[in-house]
Amino acid sequence: MSYVPAHLLLEAAAAIRGAHALTVVTLPALLREARRTQVDPTTAQIPYGGGVEEQYLKDFFELPGAPDPHRPYRAIWSDDTPWQTRKFPGGGLQRQRGQRAGRGEVLIQRKPAQTGLPGDVWGLTPTAGADLLAETKKSVRLIDLALWIGRNVDTSAIDPAILSAAGLGPGAEEIDKLDAWFKHEFRPQHGDLVGTIFQDDIPAEYRTVPFAADPVSDETYQQLGALPPAPTVTDDLSTVITSLERRVTAKGFQLPLGLVERVLTAWLRGDMVVLVGQPGTGKTLFATLLGSAMEQEFDLDAPLLIPVRADFDEAELIGYERLDGTVHLQDFARHILLDDAPLEARVVIFEEFNLASVETYLSAVLVATQERERLVRLPNGEVANLPIDTFVLATCNSFRDEPETRTRVSSPTKRRSTTITMPNVLGDRYEDDPDTAVTGVIGNLIANERKRVEDRENAGRASQFDSLRLTALRSVSGSANFSAQAQQALVSVANAVLETASGRSWFTLGILRDIVMALVMAERDAGAELTALGHAVADKLVHQLRGTHSDAQPLLAASATLPNAEEIGRLIDQMMAGPSDELLPLL
Repeated sequence: MSYVPAHLLLEAAAAIRGAHALTVVTLPALLREARRTQVDPTTAQIPYGGGVEEQYLKDFFELPGAPDPHRPYRAIWSDDTPWQTRKFPGGGLQRQRGQRAGRGEVLIQRKPAQTGLPGDVWGLTPTAGADLLAETKKSVRLIDLALWIGRNVDTSAIDPAILSAAGLGPGAEEIDKLDAWFKHEFRPQHGDLVGTIFQDDIPAEYRTVPFAADPVSDETYQQLGALPPAPTVTDDLSTVITSLERRVTAKGFQLPLGLVERVLTAWLRGDMVVLVGQPGTGKTLFATLLGSAMEQEFDLDAPLLIPVRADFDEAELIGYERLDGTVHLQDFARHILLDDAPLEARVVIFEEFNLASVETYLSAVLVATQERERLVRLPNGEVANLPIDTFVLATCNSFRDEPETRTRVSSPTKRRSTTITMPNVLGDRYEDDPDTAVTGVIGNLIANERKRVEDRENAGRASQFDSLRLTALRSVSGSANFSAQAQQALVSVANAVLETASGRSWFTLGILRDIVMALVMAERDAGAELTALGHAVADKLVHQLRGTHSDAQPLLAASATLPNAEEIGRLIDQMMAGPSDELLPLL
């Protein structure tokens, strides 16, 4: 096999640059159609129009990986618009043809009213080549067109009859074979075209470059402005899910069954994923761990984390125009919408998704997800494309639970989303096995926290107080390292909350982690540990309480042996001081 080498293809594209579109597109397309219909276009006209030119552009100028799906045609003749739209042959190019035909130059156009045929017919004036050259001042070598148009032709497989008709024998050079093939397919020797707008010489340096054993590579297309192809995921979906689960659980996360699969399949069908749940159910931790797992598994850029504030709007997400007329683009626009590798996947995490009205800042993106071209307009008026594999993972708390700080999510947004309620792993464990629900996770909570701090230390990023944290964390490995009194009190307090239905909804691993860490930081002494536990109940647990007065009674009873039982009782009494049976929040 023998194909156009990359060096010659790039040389040909450079040589054609600056030519007129009529020279590179219209004339060859018309000649090919004339050859197909066996008509001399300088003596007769043939049915012709934008459709023929569009097919010619599709065949030879539509490159894989065009940076803009609206502009698929690589216009090697143009510096101003190196990529042309699909409307080009039926719009701009058609107008140029019509203008010249109207002046009686280069092209002849005859309307159906003149011919009785269903469409326009076109031909060439006898002086088409000279007329176009006088206007454009730029001729094109036929061999350069042959190298571009025949870049995927195996010259060793060209019909010997074509070569024989061109006077080429078995030992002909590959470039001469390609030249013969092109002239057979396009028949440029009509009128005065050759010798004016087309030149029929082959530069001597072209003959010194050997042809290649393979067709044009992706790397060569990238040099021509095409996008690099995205790495292909070769594993099946179940294997990918298993790999991601393994990476997430390796970080010590208590992964609910099927959660990764639900997220990934939602992404693949085009949804963004919204994680809803009580504080402490691991929404943010899971989002960051899954984003990191995707980064490692598929060699992606790091996830883009966008913290949403109450005043968040589209200017905060995409960008805005400054008073002096310059444009400031935010990370989402720079790293996602204008990504130089838009065929690759990116994970975007919106933290506290509904602190602001989602439609206020995300409406343009939501609309783009439903459009074929996925367009998003930037502040400077330019249009960007939302990459197909923009995987959005958002965390939020329920508007019903926190109407004072959260906004409702509209039906159109829900339509474009998969909303997953994060289960309360601790509550589920308690329902399955009340006796070990708490003690069974304490070791993992401590180990995860220790590893987090040790990782910072090993990476040379230990903070000023990490030494204090590590000293405490290395003093315990599980609940067995606490005093018997502290172990019993911790389980008693936790189970007192978990035995209520409301407690099983809000008492999460995150809250338990904070209480356990209070014990970890205490001295290894029963009195110090009980004091730390009592403070954690008063400072952390009581403020999470919700439900009715009866939901607070078990915690009040379980706290009776703690050193600050009186303080805890007083706080709970304040929560029960309202006019109804509902517990009043103290904050």
